[in-house]
Amino acid sequence: MNESALLDRLDRALDRVGPIPAAVLLAFGIDRYRDGGSIGWPIGGAVMLLASFWVIYRGRARSKKRDAKKP
Repeated sequence: MNESALLDRLDRALDRVGPIPAAVLLAFGIDRYRDGGSIGWPIGGAVMLLASFWVIYRGRARSKKRDAKKP
């Protein structure tokens, strides 16, 4: 396995782990909002969760395009 393939696999793994902290932030934000905190916490968590899913989607589309170009 060359260095490029290893870095690609690591990049994909980190992309797939991204929703975990975003979901934790969303849960924390909902809890804070229920206790009378700012609405910004759950909104921020939701935005981060959507952004992490977008990164996964974009990475999959990019890898499919890259695989289609291979001979």
